[in-house]
Amino acid sequence: MLLETLDIRKKDVMIFSQNRFDFNNNFRIIFKSQKIKRPHKISYFDVCEIVKDPIPKNLIVYRLLTNVTELDGYSTKYGYFIKINGKLELIYFDPVFAIKDIRHLRFDFDPELFRFKIQQLGLTSARVQGLEADYDEVFGFDLKAHEAQNQNDKIFADAIFAFDDSYIDEDEHFDDDDIIIEKKLNAELARDFKSEGITRLENVSEEKSVKKEVLSKPHFDDDPKGISKRDEKVEMLKKAMGIKSSSNVIEQTEKSSGQTSSESSNESLFDLFKSTAKFSEIESRKNQSFILKLQKNA
Repeated sequence: MLLETLDIRKKDVMIFSQNRFDFNNNFRIIFKSQKIKRPHKISYFDVCEIVKDPIPKNLIVYRLLTNVTELDGYSTKYGYFIKINGKLELIYFDPVFAIKDIRHLRFDFDPELFRFKIQQLGLTSARVQGLEADYDEVFGFDLKAHEAQNQNDKIFADAIFAFDDSYIDEDEHFDDDDIIIEKKLNAELARDFKSEGITRLENVSEEKSVKKEVLSKPHFDDDPKGISKRDEKVEMLKKAMGIKSSSNVIEQTEKSSGQTSSESSNESLFDLFKSTAKFSEIESRKNQSFILKLQKNA
């Protein structure tokens, strides 16, 4: 994922992830107004809070389409619900979370016949519904199998800060608290790290058959409590992992970084796409279809 806030009182942030199945060590936040900019760790759960916050933002995330009719979106474990054009949708912060989620999604289907797509989505928050952002889709295209396996959205942050001398690409190290949290996370997620059939990323390949599959988004019943169900799932996952709730995530993380702020003049995410060859590549990719399948372990 890549997230950038848009002019929130000159305290804009950028968040990127690296396609690691790791709730504590996958995400990084950069404070764009700091004199010295470097990535700081931020947890999956804090990212969830920023994604749903109504502050203006651009967002790159991932969508799962499958050949299962009316797949139950509420059965997700590693996905997140947001509003896109006023409708509830299931998205993932990285392709790895979508792949790992497949065995948790509720459907009765032969794994041999299961087909799916993972799409990269560019979203921008256009309005507020209740206390949450409602997004418009700016672009979307299918990932190839090798892209789903190797996608690392840090490349976008690197491109945006490429000519910024104040940016230091220096990763933070674990401290004792991080190690304790990581052990709890690993205990909770251990079975999904193991090679258990369809959940291994290296077992994803492209469907070469000329037959066209009809693929659709996960289905949500018309339930006014859909958003609250999502928040309940997040809280249950936090509780299982021994993680406390937090508030004012951006302010807390900035304060903990202990650095002074200054004006920011970095090029924004979608401006970067529009001004480079990558935008024309996205336009051409919109009409390409890449259907994926799962293979048995060797």
